[in-house]
Amino acid sequence: MGDVGTQHILDIDHVFSILTYLESRRGEKVIACELRAIMPNYGRMMTIVRQLEEKELIIINVETKPRKSYLLSLTPRGRTVAKKLEALDELILSPTDDGEVSGK
Repeated sequence: MGDVGTQHILDIDHVFSILTYLESRRGEKVIACELRAIMPNYGRMMTIVRQLEEKELIIINVETKPRKSYLLSLTPRGRTVAKKLEALDELILSPTDDGEVSGK
């Protein structure tokens, strides 16, 4: 599982929302400031985005014209992670079947 002091990427606030938002916008230009709807603190959001880039989950492209913008997209690995997170979210939110083991 890792060391107690180690922070896992999924422990960081809004990682699920950022990855699944980018997956939902696949094929479109997503400007970093659009993520303010998810996370109003732009500086903190960019810190998280850079951490996701370090983990090779997203790509940050800088456009300088007409003004500086950060375009975000998922890497193939990031798409895989986002899809798996969405599937886990659906599993957690779905009612359990009588045949499923409830963990008790």
